[in-house]
Amino acid sequence: MNKGTADHLRDLLGDGDRSESDAENDRWGVRVKAFLGSALGPDQAREFEHLVNDDGWTQHALRLGHIQGLIARFETEARDRSAERGDSPTLPVQTHSTLVPNPKRVFVVHGHDNEAKESAARFLERLELQPIVLHEQASSGRTIIEKFESYSDDIAFAVVLLTPDDVGAACVSREDLRPRARQNVIMELGYFLGRLGRTRVCALYKGGVELPSDYQGVLYIDMDSSGAWKTKLAQELVQAKLTINLNGLLGG
Repeated sequence: MNKGTADHLRDLLGDGDRSESDAENDRWGVRVKAFLGSALGPDQAREFEHLVNDDGWTQHALRLGHIQGLIARFETEARDRSAERGDSPTLPVQTHSTLVPNPKRVFVVHGHDNEAKESAARFLERLELQPIVLHEQASSGRTIIEKFESYSDDIAFAVVLLTPDDVGAACVSREDLRPRARQNVIMELGYFLGRLGRTRVCALYKGGVELPSDYQGVLYIDMDSSGAWKTKLAQELVQAKLTINLNGLLGG
């Protein structure tokens, strides 16, 4: 991606942030899909188009996060190419500096369910991976966004916890309230789909929470009380070529 493409994506992201209605969200989505198709190819356009949900704002949050993740991914790729050539960077230098993932670092996106967060993070530790839980990391004077960008820089995988922290309904059935994950969790799911790709993102859900997308290839695993989710998550980590200690599957 060249600088002009990255700048245009940033402009589109800003427009999406300012959207105030479902109709504006839909028009924004059409513009983004068209631009992705022309600038990055039909595969990127299809991936964006498949981020859908009955609730317009849930869909919009997922898509905004996806574009933000694409920007972060391609900015970092451009800086790495410039560094290899010994050029001055053509894209703004931020706190992160490399796209090469640390094969031990797994970002844990979570809502208000502390039990689910602790269960996932401690399980990853037993597999001898390094779970990155944002509030457990040092802020060093950075804003939340800067901290998120910094600690999500070199991760190899993302585990997103979809827990029933909110309720909501589709616009066509306002009375049908269903449990939902928080909007920031949905946006961060989109971010990591854009930055890492769907093979390096796994969503764990519980409590009958509404799943945010039928995006092809996104894996949703029920965080069941029997603990079967641990084996399924371990399989996905191995499939993504992370090295884990299988003894971590023992002992609950």
